[in-house]
Amino acid sequence: MRPQAQAIDDLVERALTRYDQRPDAQGVAALVDDLITTGQELHATVSQIPVAQQSERASASLAEWAYFLEAGPLGHGDHANWNHARGLARIIRTMAATLAEQDRAGAR
Repeated sequence: MRPQAQAIDDLVERALTRYDQRPDAQGVAALVDDLITTGQELHATVSQIPVAQQSERASASLAEWAYFLEAGPLGHGDHANWNHARGLARIIRTMAATLAEQDRAGAR
């Protein structure tokens, strides 16, 4: 099941907020969990698009997602975790945009 667009936008906004509005360490950990859950759902959906029909943007987002999950935060501490969350959010935003484009193309 595809996550709702508004929920995705809200989640991405939480991660891409200004630095001075960054959550505490526990908040960042919870945010990363939410990002991973949503991102995995989006990844599964984008992965179902036949490769021949995937845009370069879709293919890149799938590869980036796999890399970010495998690599985890680059470094240690709160700042590394915050940067990781922000990277995940950007990839989620790209996957969601890819699916929105796919939906619009299918509606034509």
